[in-house]
Amino acid sequence: MELKYVTREMGDPRGRPKVFFSCHPADFDVAFSLVSEDVLQRANCVIWYDPQLPEGGQEIASDEEREEYLATLNGMQLMVFAVTSRFLSEPSRARDLDMRHALKEHIPILPIMLEKGLEYQFNSVCAPIQVVNRYVDDPTATPYDEVLKTFLGAVLVGNELAERVRNAFDAYVFLSYRKKDRRHARRLMQLIHQNDEFRDIAIWFDEYLVPGEGFDAAIQAALAKSSLFALAVTPQLLEAGNYVMDEEYPRARKRQDKQDDLRIVPVELYDPAYEDPRTDRARLAEKYERIPPVQDEQVPAEVEAALGSALAQVGRRVHEGTPQHHFFMGLAYLCGIDQEPDYRRALELMKMAAQPKETDKYEPCLDATEKLVDMYLLGEGVARSVSEALYWQRTVVEQTAAAFERHHDPDEHRGYGTRHFKALVRLSDLLRESDDKPGAIDAAEEALAFADELVNEVGVREMDRDRAVILNRLGALYQAHRNPQRAWRCLQQAKAAYDRLASEIGTRRARRDLSVSLERLGDLARRGKDLNRAEDCYRQALTIRQALVADKPSARAQRDLSSAYTKLGNVCSDKGSPQEALRLYEEALKLDTLLEQELRTPQLTDDYCVSLTKVADAQRKLGDEAAAIVRYDAARLGYESLVEGTGALRYRKNHARCVGKLASAYKHANRRADAERSYRQCIDEWEEIAHEVGENSDETTHELASAYFNQALFAEDGAALAEAIKLWQQLAEQDARYRRYLERARKLQAALEQ
Repeated sequence: MELKYVTREMGDPRGRPKVFFSCHPADFDVAFSLVSEDVLQRANCVIWYDPQLPEGGQEIASDEEREEYLATLNGMQLMVFAVTSRFLSEPSRARDLDMRHALKEHIPILPIMLEKGLEYQFNSVCAPIQVVNRYVDDPTATPYDEVLKTFLGAVLVGNELAERVRNAFDAYVFLSYRKKDRRHARRLMQLIHQNDEFRDIAIWFDEYLVPGEGFDAAIQAALAKSSLFALAVTPQLLEAGNYVMDEEYPRARKRQDKQDDLRIVPVELYDPAYEDPRTDRARLAEKYERIPPVQDEQVPAEVEAALGSALAQVGRRVHEGTPQHHFFMGLAYLCGIDQEPDYRRALELMKMAAQPKETDKYEPCLDATEKLVDMYLLGEGVARSVSEALYWQRTVVEQTAAAFERHHDPDEHRGYGTRHFKALVRLSDLLRESDDKPGAIDAAEEALAFADELVNEVGVREMDRDRAVILNRLGALYQAHRNPQRAWRCLQQAKAAYDRLASEIGTRRARRDLSVSLERLGDLARRGKDLNRAEDCYRQALTIRQALVADKPSARAQRDLSSAYTKLGNVCSDKGSPQEALRLYEEALKLDTLLEQELRTPQLTDDYCVSLTKVADAQRKLGDEAAAIVRYDAARLGYESLVEGTGALRYRKNHARCVGKLASAYKHANRRADAERSYRQCIDEWEEIAHEVGENSDETTHELASAYFNQALFAEDGAALAEAIKLWQQLAEQDARYRRYLERARKLQAALEQ
């Protein structure tokens, strides 16, 4: 199986972090271009993929090919999955092999949701891990691009840091092997590194095998910095015209003759389990001039002795075991930087760096402690554990506080204060994810107090956005903790900070942040029935977003503007102003129509259908049933295409709701035959959905009961009404909120019986 890759501007892939992309075959044409562009904009990496995927994916024909494929996945720093309804509901190599292997081997996974509402299904079908939503409607949520940038920054190692890791190695080994011998070459790497004496030695091997001038230059540079030339000996080395025979080995021999600072150790590699053929030693000596004694892979003690002797002759740097050095070596093994990944050793080194022995004279390496949080939170090389992540995040808070205390100079900001503030913010976030809201509030309040303390040292403008971020988090936490007054004060303070930033620097980001803050205030006011205040907040947000679209009509800016129109329309509808609500909904529909026609993603089609339904709802309030029917029918067709394309339960529910609204509009337009047909269709769809999800879904049971009731109300159908009463009776026994529906149904039953 031949994989391909993409990089920024198709540059040289060597030295860049390795990412693997996977998805359902039918999603590839849309998903790969979207996701690869998103990732490459935020990380200078190389993205591998299977070019056969759009045709259904090439079957893995043999155990050996499967082993090679999985070994390739093991070398990835990250596996990115484009998740759709189809991915979750249909078998595919992406879901059933790639993702399962990544979970088993603790390779970091980044699931990017290309449709809304898939999180619960993903956690049920695949794994209870963090997901990233490409389409985020919740204004309190961190924007997609920030979440993606943070995630990639936590997992992938950038060029500068990777170079520092490379400079920390004691020595370099150049691994020379034939492309078809990758399986054997990996075993040689493992053989070298299983000895702790060689732990801090890097192994350079060319994994891309791209011919041309760049390839030759890379070989030359790698040979120049290597102390040892390890030759993977197999029968393939004897084939005429191979690169190892013609270029690599002669160059190594030439350097050894000229400088005598390179040792050559050939190791014969074969696996008796596969009945691999042995190499003809006599022919090898003929083809490879003055080849040293060949070591036998199956006698590891002799291999280790030969390697140790060779390295001792050329010398190697031996670093003092500082926490910083342990951190660099931990990254090398974790991310496969000039090494094969070894997660056990990476974890061991990271912990040594994060918590030095009490007898050591060194301070902990904060980078290592923070990396341990990411590892446990993202399942990077370890089993995912929120409790372990919390332990290490509390350690980060303690260590940053101590570092700030030791190195604090009020006249010279050294970054420790900002680091401690961010550690507290992250601790609050992790406690919130663990459903510890009081703990999350305490950590956020501590962060806010510390931010106020830092203002004099860092500066008002520099801290304003950080203060606004934590105030927004506190607002959401107090809102969830049923303290709307405190939530409002926090959100007001955040808005004031964003207002200052928008006035002083006026960037697109600052202005968008201000609009989001206003939207949050509007949401809180509307939830508290303060409609005038909600309308004022939404109108201010709308004005800002109109200006942002006028400056640069990006898809994100247009979706933001559509959201502002819709929310303002909702509050106008609440206030009994259907004409103004209709005008606003129609503005949102114009934007959603353009976006859907241009990009045609399932999420944008869903947005378009929601706007159609909102417009139809407003038209019905104004008595224009005919116009509403046109909009509802267009939305029905849109949801129908989503159901056919994805099969998603969410879209099936939306389709059933739309059919129900259409039935009611037909009824009031005196189109009884159409109404009867739509009411029956609505019941049939909800019955099918209820059968699939089972009896545990109160939402689906209520929707089915409502469909029966509407049919009974329309056609005086006693049998349908009896079904509605039975279902609402079941719900009312568990939840008092359903009693009013039950009482209404019983009143209708009494009226029909008279």
